[in-house]
Amino acid sequence: MTSAEYNHSVEQISDSLFRFSVHFLKDSDDAQDVVQDAFEKLWLNKDKVEKEKVKSWLFTCAHNSMLNQVNRKKRQQTHLDSLNEKRSQAPDNSYESKQVIDQMVSSLPPIQKSILLLRDLEGYTYEEIGDMLSIPPSQVKVYLFRARLKIKKQLKGIFELA
Repeated sequence: MTSAEYNHSVEQISDSLFRFSVHFLKDSDDAQDVVQDAFEKLWLNKDKVEKEKVKSWLFTCAHNSMLNQVNRKKRQQTHLDSLNEKRSQAPDNSYESKQVIDQMVSSLPPIQKSILLLRDLEGYTYEEIGDMLSIPPSQVKVYLFRARLKIKKQLKGIFELA
């Protein structure tokens, strides 16, 4: 695909892609981001995408981005809801507890830290994490178990000192 063909695609498809995104997401700012990302990905893959398949490729790309965005917002909302619920039940020393937990998580090996955050904070499944990090789901479970065990031991040590 040449740059002229790319520009022609932008002119012909961007409006319909934007309308599709706005109807799906119900937010014009998010829809603009999805359209921009789709066209950016098209530009990066212009040598791989056939001219005849540009429209379907863009709509597929936008659809996948929108699904990812919806899932991300659901996870964030669920996390915020759980945080708000915990805050209402937490004692006054919750800020100190958060700092201790953050320090323990940051002391984990990078792979364990990533898996712990993806699973417990972001809510991804073992399979999704395995795909993201290119490791089998069974190994994800092992790393997650080890990370949680390390934090548990550190917490136990802190409570024994207190």
